[in-house]
Amino acid sequence: MLTSHLWFDLAAYVAAAALTLGLNRAERSPVPAQLKTRYLLILTQGVILGSLLLGTLNLYLLGVTNVFGKSILGAICGGILAVEAFKSYYGIHGSTGARLVPGLALGIVIGRIGCFSAGLEDHTHGVPSTLPWAVDFGDGVPRHPVQLYESGVMLLVLVTALTLRWRAGRTTAGRLSRWLAGNAFYLFVLCYALQRFAWEFLKPYAPLLGQLNLFHLACLALAGYGLVMLRETGDSPALSAGDAR
Repeated sequence: MLTSHLWFDLAAYVAAAALTLGLNRAERSPVPAQLKTRYLLILTQGVILGSLLLGTLNLYLLGVTNVFGKSILGAICGGILAVEAFKSYYGIHGSTGARLVPGLALGIVIGRIGCFSAGLEDHTHGVPSTLPWAVDFGDGVPRHPVQLYESGVMLLVLVTALTLRWRAGRTTAGRLSRWLAGNAFYLFVLCYALQRFAWEFLKPYAPLLGQLNLFHLACLALAGYGLVMLRETGDSPALSAGDAR
């Protein structure tokens, strides 16, 4: 099962990279050309460290101490922390993540299907359920397929993100369409955090604060970041079609 998961992970990485490169080949970025390689290295390091730290800590809280874990939520948080530090150090302004949203959403869609294929071994399954679509992962207990819930939401996000980019690229695009496209990453972060927060109530993870688990708390922090960044950009001038980064 885990071997199948690895193949889905590889497919997610390749599909996300291909879509990102294909959509942004002709677009400008706020990152200067001489810093792009450094930016990508910092982003990658943040994603990997965040994924491993949050995923492994969650497994530790579950009593699983002999393996490293990984987490999509941790990857997003780690990437944000790394990039925001990078932008602050080099004095870079503007969103550098809007251009990544379609690829991110596609990667999560595929990756979560991989989590579903891994079953109980992946520790991403839901709590027992009597709903008609509950899934038995091999232990005789029907459970919420929370991995597919998240995959479905991210598919809707992917379609929405592509639609916003298309509308923003038209010469007749209105101010709202261009603002939505330019702030797509912050909207994505907010959407991901809120839907993930909801699904966490359907997972058998260890509570840390009342009924809230580690991922609940990370989602709250992520949602706070998204709201703050949207508020800061809320009164900024509308972006031009070429600035939808």
